[in-house]
Amino acid sequence: MAYATITDMTARFGERELAELTDCEVPPAMVNPVRVQLKLDDAAAFVDGYIGQVYRLPLRGCEKPDASGNSVFVPPPVLTRLACDLARYYLYDDLAPEHEVYRRYKAAVAELEAIAEGRAQLACPWGGSPGELLGADAQSGSAETQYCFGPRAITDETLRDFG
Repeated sequence: MAYATITDMTARFGERELAELTDCEVPPAMVNPVRVQLKLDDAAAFVDGYIGQVYRLPLRGCEKPDASGNSVFVPPPVLTRLACDLARYYLYDDLAPEHEVYRRYKAAVAELEAIAEGRAQLACPWGGSPGELLGADAQSGSAETQYCFGPRAITDETLRDFG
């Protein structure tokens, strides 16, 4: 699932910034969609590395009602934001740690780590779950796997060779 699009990037950061980061002409004239899409793909792979620790991939997405009353599946909005921040960071060649783009990148990584570790979870604003959880259900803490052990018999005979 693509978590973000070039349209999402343009809406968040503006066409001018994207053109400056992707067009080699001086002055930059237009956004290079191939370069932006490459960075969005890199960001999606990075997100999958964390999300895949919790959810079965590919992520189904959130079921959202559209204008005609039908349902469409869209990425969880938090993943769209994180993928845009990651892709924007990837578009820059060199950033100082105090730069806003770098700070947003570090915050995105921290948020993904929290999701992967179970300290935060993905939410669908329209209800439901964005995908199938792996292992334990994050909402209830119940595990899919149950273990059953028989009683251990400790006797002089079983302990004879211990030692």
